[in-house]
Amino acid sequence: MKSLALCLALATALPSFAAAPAAKKPRPTKPVVILFIGNSFFHGAFQPVLSYNNQAVTDENFQPDRTGQRRRKYEHEQRPWGGIPGIFKKLTDEAGLRYEVHLEAISGQTLKFHYDSALAIIQQPRWDQVVMHDYSTGPVPTRHSGQPARFFTYATKLEQAVHTANPAAQVYLYQTWARADLTYPAGQPYTGLPLDSMTADLHRAYYQEAAQNKHFAGVAPAGDAWLRAMRQGVADPNPYDGLAPGQVDLWGRDYYHPSTYGAYLNACVLLAEITGKDPRKLGRQEQAAAALGIAPEVAVRLQKVAYEQVRAAKK
Repeated sequence: MKSLALCLALATALPSFAAAPAAKKPRPTKPVVILFIGNSFFHGAFQPVLSYNNQAVTDENFQPDRTGQRRRKYEHEQRPWGGIPGIFKKLTDEAGLRYEVHLEAISGQTLKFHYDSALAIIQQPRWDQVVMHDYSTGPVPTRHSGQPARFFTYATKLEQAVHTANPAAQVYLYQTWARADLTYPAGQPYTGLPLDSMTADLHRAYYQEAAQNKHFAGVAPAGDAWLRAMRQGVADPNPYDGLAPGQVDLWGRDYYHPSTYGAYLNACVLLAEITGKDPRKLGRQEQAAAALGIAPEVAVRLQKVAYEQVRAAKK
């Protein structure tokens, strides 16, 4: 009996070695679902930008058999697109973010077109973030062949459509860039004016829309970043007179759409504006630049321009 009592006492005194409950596994972070609305100023016009990272982007207008698909403007574009949203997706991956990227882009189209024909895509509660831009000349003054009233009307209508479906969604504008082909040749809307004239008109329109409609979360200043790159000597301001040594051409071969350098700069601007991440931290080893054939030292300079422009716009 004494030995039994002793065993019971020891059992009570000794600490329990029962297995601790298993630690709870952290729940996977829900990806941010983002929709890009626009045209070839998002998807790009030339390879390798046009198809870059397209396997990681849902192109809302691509179906392999084209059944039910709204016809694209150019027949050679019969494939899903990656473009600048594809570059943005890669940058977010490298920055440790989880993004699900969707693209609603038709070449040569306006915000009015998207409102009239793609509202079923745009007005869904699934979008956490939406980024949009108009046709390249749409927001500029009418004396320069623009239709600013249409831009203001349909930017607002699309913002309202997004927020009707999801009041918590963040909606951004994407300020586009000055076109060299409308500035340097004779007989164009900006002939005889400095390049920054068209940039100033685009800046004014996009920021005016954001100022008068407080439901926009912000403006991604891609066009202003192009001008900054030129003023800092990173990019050549006039592709018609040859490329200056040590500078890159932000325009593609049509002096209109972005080159790989222009597209990369735009994606860095989007990263900084929409996610708040500093693109400079991606540095020389950034993978999208390498895949696009952009030298590490050039990538670093473009990352810096994007960061500085977004920071300057916040002041």
